[in-house]
Amino acid sequence: MARRPFRHVVPITFTLLLWAALGAQAKVSVNRTGDAVTVKAPDFTFIKGEPLARLKDGRSVRVDLELAVLPKAGATGVTQTRQTFVLSYDLWEERFAVTLVGVPGTPSRSAAYLTSAAAEAWCLEQLTVSANALGTLGKDVPFWVRLEYRILDGDATPAAGPNGAYSLQGLIDAMSRRRKSQEWTHSIEAGPFRLGPS
Repeated sequence: MARRPFRHVVPITFTLLLWAALGAQAKVSVNRTGDAVTVKAPDFTFIKGEPLARLKDGRSVRVDLELAVLPKAGATGVTQTRQTFVLSYDLWEERFAVTLVGVPGTPSRSAAYLTSAAAEAWCLEQLTVSANALGTLGKDVPFWVRLEYRILDGDATPAAGPNGAYSLQGLIDAMSRRRKSQEWTHSIEAGPFRLGPS
């Protein structure tokens, strides 16, 4: 008789775990506009903790974001894209600015006067993969996505320029670092998804 309550705990625990998994899944969505596939993930936050404290100290922070499309959970991506952003914080306005760092010869994009959530959403909007690169994934076969961020302390202003030459400011910044750089990374996977019509 003493064991009867335990038999009810197992189904309840399983139900709660399933509900939590479905709730987490609902917070990631995949959108298609023409050939561009993007992801929205409001709970995938990176403006927090120590990087946020550094921004509020007046320092810029470099964030590398990657979006990969997977044939199944935990698999290697069939296509992926990576972008680099530089974040800053306006102490007077209490708003964030973000710049997409383009390759040399291409114009950079930026946005300003954003809340932290809006800045993170803007960054994710810049991560696009081609629907054609997915092949049968999303049409005949469902797919998964993986989002990952990497923040490296002191990496917003690299010592070497795009042509490999060292700038004076880059050398000063590199020499003034008195402690080992720290790195913050995090990734999430979600799925399965299917692409809607273009």
